[in-house]
Parts: sequence; structure tokens; C-alpha cells
Amino acid sequence: MKFSELMKALGHEDLNCITKYGEIKEYQDEYFYTINSQTSDLMQEIKSKVSEKKPMFPYLSDNKSLSDIDKPIKWDVLLSNKCETRSAKELIGKFYRGNRDPKSSFLDKGHLVAREFQKYICGQNEPTDNFFCKNVSSNIAYQFCDKNRGNGKERGQHQFEQAVMNWFQKANDTDSESKKVIVYYEVEPIFRKSGDKIPIGTRIFAFRETDTSDQVNNFISQSKKKDEFKITLPYHVFIPNYIEDYEVEKGLKVSEIAKDFRMFYAGDIESISKWYSHQNTSKNK
Repeated sequence: MKFSELMKALGHEDLNCITKYGEIKEYQDEYFYTINSQTSDLMQEIKSKVSEKKPMFPYLSDNKSLSDIDKPIKWDVLLSNKCETRSAKELIGKFYRGNRDPKSSFLDKGHLVAREFQKYICGQNEPTDNFFCKNVSSNIAYQFCDKNRGNGKERGQHQFEQAVMNWFQKANDTDSESKKVIVYYEVEPIFRKSGDKIPIGTRIFAFRETDTSDQVNNFISQSKKKDEFKITLPYHVFIPNYIEDYEVEKGLKVSEIAKDFRMFYAGDIESISKWYSHQNTSKNK
């Protein structure tokens, strides 16, 4: 069952939680979708939320503070090669530390604001900040390993994060050391229901200070072959938190698959562990 079919079975056929940002198009067997908007409104909104003095903006609701948040949330971030040396705690205050959950063979505790981004937020010499550890609930989401790390030519969240890192490296290699480089980064876990604990996927929007809306996702059109593109900024994508398993799904009704994933997105990891224990067993035979 494809991700789009699962969403239909769960009553979200229109994917309005994503399409409200623009037209979407599937790539690489639904490893990711591009999101294409004709306006620059979202770019301007993100720029208004962050600054070099306050480069991290957490989207909080109901007058809550980060110390109350026990699930992943949306973040706007300004990344700069000329940022001040400081800690994340100085920027955002206290934050909620979750429990050390048991390791899973098929799920990662993936960072929303990547750990590698720390030096572009908190300075080159700042030691690893507790905010970038694996148990800060507002910045960590359970993700299927392949969708977090990627799998060969199939791009996951890591490859899109790496494109941001590559831009800073390119700027360092070609520009004078005194030149300031800024990247705006928005990352949002998308939930099926507001009370769910695990997102159905992650939306990521990354762009440079001078980028315009008509340049977003041009890395797709510039590629000669569909699956051989190089990810470059600016991009706006959605990465589904789902991987189909044809062997396990054989003989199951759509309603049974939907039930398992409904429970999974609500926070029950064990509900779909059979999918991936089966995959590992098959690989080891």
C-alpha cells in the first residue's frame, strides 16, 4: 500500500495538511514529495519570525512553554556562518527532556533541527548542547530509518539537511571568510490528528536570503534523469513517515493495515513492529 493509499484509508485523501502550502508531486516511490507554491508569502512569514539575535522560533500553542512540550513541534530557524557563541538554552529557555526509550531496529529518533546545524546557530566553539541530544521532545520525532537516513539513491531527511550543509561549505570554499551567509530553515512534523504523538511525515523548507519562490525545487527540473538529481537550495518538500512492505501486507485487508498505522501514529510503536521484524528476518535468511 502506498502512502497516498494509506492516507485515503485513514480519511485524509486530500492531504490538506500538506497541500495548503502548495501543489505537491511525488518523487522516488513516495520517498518525498515536492511542494510548489506560486507566492513568496511563506518565505516572508519565516523571515519575520527569526533574526540573527533570535534565530530559533518554536511554534507553541495554548500559552505553553517549551518545558511543557512532550512531542515534536514546528520550528523556524535562521542559520548563519557568522552567528554568536551561545547555548540553545539562552535562545529558547528551558525545554522538556523526554525518557530514554528502548532502541528500535526500524525507527530512528530523528532530529527536526539537525544536530549538524548547531554550529550555525550557537557558534563554532560551543560544546554539544543538550537541546541537540536524542531526548528533547520538541526537537525529536520517531521516523522510519530509511526516511530519516535515506536509502541509496532514495533521499531521506538527512540528504536534504546535507544540502544545507553543502551550501555553507561551498560558500566557505568560494567566498571570502568575511562574507556572511544566511539560510532560513522551517521544519514541521505533520500529524494526522492533534493528539497523535508520531507524525505522518515531515515538511522542510530551506532557502537562502536572496532566493525567490520561482526558484524553489528547481533542482528537480535541472536534472537530466528523474532519480539522478542533486538536491540544492531552495527546496520545499514533504517526507512521509511510512514505508510499505509488500510481503507483510499480502493477505491483509486495507482496514487492518490502516488500523495498525492509526495506532502507530497515535504513539503505539508495537502496532507495526511486525512489519519491520519481518523485514529483518527476511534479510538475515
